[in-house]
Amino acid sequence: MLGTSLGLLSLSIAPAASAGPALSLRGGSSALPERPPARDPVLRDLRIEVDSRDPAHKAERVGKAANLGLSSLSFPRPVPFFAPPAQRVRTLVGIDTWFWVSAASWRPIVRVVAAGKVVVTLVATPVTLQMVPGDGSPLVSCPGPGLPWLVPGTRSLCSHVFQRASTAGLTGRFRGIVQTVWTVRWTSNTGLAGTVGPVVVPTPVSMRVVEAQPVLGR
Repeated sequence: MLGTSLGLLSLSIAPAASAGPALSLRGGSSALPERPPARDPVLRDLRIEVDSRDPAHKAERVGKAANLGLSSLSFPRPVPFFAPPAQRVRTLVGIDTWFWVSAASWRPIVRVVAAGKVVVTLVATPVTLQMVPGDGSPLVSCPGPGLPWLVPGTRSLCSHVFQRASTAGLTGRFRGIVQTVWTVRWTSNTGLAGTVGPVVVPTPVSMRVVEAQPVLGR
């Protein structure tokens, strides 16, 4: 175990906040642990591998600090919205069903870990919103958090047209998934840097899709 002090800082920043002042850290009273904290399950076995024989890079210390920061990341589960309005997630066959998440949730997560004179910064960034419709169609993928439905007749890349109703199934619903895809970029003050991912963060959804019924006048 490295006998160096550790400082850990957690931030959630909006993308436009990158022009702010640089961060400075002071070491805490605890040392880098031999065992990292419990991981968010979406990280699975993801690990940062640092390979350098240059003594100036302090590869072992950078690796331990980077993986400590990675282990401390907790990714927000997407909370999807749908149009047609979906308090019960009900939509119709043959129309664009939009999906999106709040723009406020679409922001980087930053971890800064200091181990003695080594400082490692990790920035986790959401890059893609996806939906597995659950009707057997291919996965739908779009950049960004998607667009809230506001104006009739507009189009969104974050949408799907169901070609059949879900009512024929045993449950009467399609079991799908809305998920965000993140990448994690890490840098250090020794010159070592890299990217890990993708990290896929899912939320299951249950969608009732029905046929539109014509209304006949007299």
